[in-house]
Amino acid sequence: MDATIEDRIFEAAEASGRFHSDAFYLILRALEVAQQHRGQPGHISGRTLLEQIKEMVRREYGPMALTVLHHMGLYRTEDVGDLVFLMVEKGLLRKRDEDCLDDFKDVFDFEEIFEYKW
Repeated sequence: MDATIEDRIFEAAEASGRFHSDAFYLILRALEVAQQHRGQPGHISGRTLLEQIKEMVRREYGPMALTVLHHMGLYRTEDVGDLVFLMVEKGLLRKRDEDCLDDFKDVFDFEEIFEYKW
């Protein structure tokens, strides 16, 4: 019997020892929303993915955004890149030849972007 997407995500999260399964779902949701905004399925750049994550996380988690991201194992944009490439390795996502981890390097500072300003 083939493993479900949920099983594959759980196994990948467990194997990583670094990312919570919720982080995998965050990536998948952000990709889906970014494609909907564009009006068509297909490739989403690392920068576009990060911008979508920023928008979603701010809206959904408000002042708890940074805490939630840290719980998921995401502390910086490079962590998102590491997770995306792990998902590619595990067959959960696909990439283009030109996609690389540098696409996620220092795009924005999580502490600055997600810190709640009272």
